[in-house]
Amino acid sequence: MLISQLFISKSRKIDFELSILFQDLANVPLVSGNYYIKWKIKYADAPSGSTARAPITDHNVLWNHTNATTVHLIVGKDNILAPCDLKLEVFQELNGGKDTHTIGTLTLNLSEYAGSGTTTRRYLLDDCKFNSTLKLSIRLFQKSDADIKYEVPPLKKQQIFADIPTMITERKDKGLVKDDLFIADPKGQSSASLSSIPVHKSHSAVNLEHFYKKSLSPIPMLKSSDDQSPTDLVEQLFQGQPIDGVQSTSAGHSSAKWS
Repeated sequence: MLISQLFISKSRKIDFELSILFQDLANVPLVSGNYYIKWKIKYADAPSGSTARAPITDHNVLWNHTNATTVHLIVGKDNILAPCDLKLEVFQELNGGKDTHTIGTLTLNLSEYAGSGTTTRRYLLDDCKFNSTLKLSIRLFQKSDADIKYEVPPLKKQQIFADIPTMITERKDKGLVKDDLFIADPKGQSSASLSSIPVHKSHSAVNLEHFYKKSLSPIPMLKSSDDQSPTDLVEQLFQGQPIDGVQSTSAGHSSAKWS
């Protein structure tokens, strides 16, 4: 705990177990090098760290790296949790580590995620020459006295892609789902399957009208399907994967499968 927190009343200090899953980096127009993330967490027992190095494949980097630590948050006089910054920096490493370049940065206020279960979102990197996006899963589980009351600052809607006006979010707030990925459990042990952690069912609002507005090709039309949400379909687009059950139609032309 920082010295500045020693003079704050115990009734205003709350300990949270922070679990972060660094999933992947998408839309990277590069073909070589190894990639990793460095992080710094304010008011944390383990304030810094980094992921393992991972290669780039089809313009995507996959980590699925988990990190767990305890963070100490302060309840302000207005009863709202004070900011607690998570600062991330993504690097490209070349020539066996001799050359290192910054791909982009991201700063999040962890207080916005307190008590919200597991939140999974894809974020557009700052200070990035490309439209690269970083996918994270974040969980902030209250460890200390549950009788301490607080309010959470509103979650900022950071834009995912410049041409998609509606943010794609997988904020879990209804129902239960299972995920094959991994995230550290609230007790701070190594890592546990997300399928064993109750998370809330995602909801998404995806508006691609502007995205296709200037396209000269026919607009792809989606078949009705109960298996894939709009978020799943756009996630496949980010990953460069083919989408099942999609047709292209245009006046005077027969429909054909989009591969």
